[in-house]
Amino acid sequence: MRRMTFMFSIRKEIKKLNERIDRKIIKGESYDREAQRHKDLVLQLRKLESEASLARTLSLASFLF
Repeated sequence: MRRMTFMFSIRKEIKKLNERIDRKIIKGESYDREAQRHKDLVLQLRKLESEASLARTLSLASFLF
């Protein structure tokens, strides 16, 4: 369950970052730092999701064989 909680918190932070980036775009401000943080969080989330997917697949395979 820790992984799911961590993934939820990453998604929540990505949502907040998106809102902050949108506000900066509207104001015409630079958002380089936020964009890099967003990119890092998305990569981290994708890694966690792929690991979870692999674990489900292996679990199913071990159940079938």
